[in-house]
Amino acid sequence: MNPSPSKRELQALLERVDTLPAGEAQKLFAGLTADINRRCAEDGLEWLSWVVTRDEADPANSVKPFPLHLDYLRDLWGVFNAENLVVVAKSRQMLVSWVVAAFAVWTARSKPHQAVYWQAQKQEDAVGMVCAPEGAQQARCQFIEANLPPWMRVPVKPVEGRLQYPNGSVIQALSGGADKIRGKTASLIVLDEFAHMLDQQQIYTSVVPLVQKGAKLLIVSTPNGSGNTFSVLYHGRPLSAPNA
Repeated sequence: MNPSPSKRELQALLERVDTLPAGEAQKLFAGLTADINRRCAEDGLEWLSWVVTRDEADPANSVKPFPLHLDYLRDLWGVFNAENLVVVAKSRQMLVSWVVAAFAVWTARSKPHQAVYWQAQKQEDAVGMVCAPEGAQQARCQFIEANLPPWMRVPVKPVEGRLQYPNGSVIQALSGGADKIRGKTASLIVLDEFAHMLDQQQIYTSVVPLVQKGAKLLIVSTPNGSGNTFSVLYHGRPLSAPNA
């Protein structure tokens, strides 16, 4: 068997599995999927080839493969993986929130005991990205995990605003406020729509020590004027700049 099987090879196996003796098919399938899971834990872009997104603007074809053909999303993933502090100014319909959600899920599932915090100004917005209440439309992290191939899924425990992984990792939604994130021991922090938070500088000051200790910080937002902390950080000016 090829030591580096691809998605195409797995699909080819699935197409001919009915032609193989049951024991042989099961053995080949188990070996192939185990190797792909290992590779996906090491290479997030490999894992993204199995991820789907949800396009609410296209109800006739709402579930779509993650668009790995878009170079800027691949580049963003590479930056997320390489850097501990990333500031992203986004616009609508660019799938930036999806790639951030996917990175949060990959971090939690591929490494044990990761504490991922997703903070937004409103609790319901953070919940809508992590894990929705029972009966509601799935949040984005929740949707990504639930729509992986069955052999790739892990028994995640979903509760409103939280995904708990069997490897000890967790993705937790937080509302805005420096007091909500201060004192947390984090592996990855997402500050979502940071330019629209009320106490940006206090939040940033609270999380910088975590970054200095090795946590990743992804600050993502649509712009909201030029006099706020997000703008200052995005343009690389010191926080002591006027009106920062």
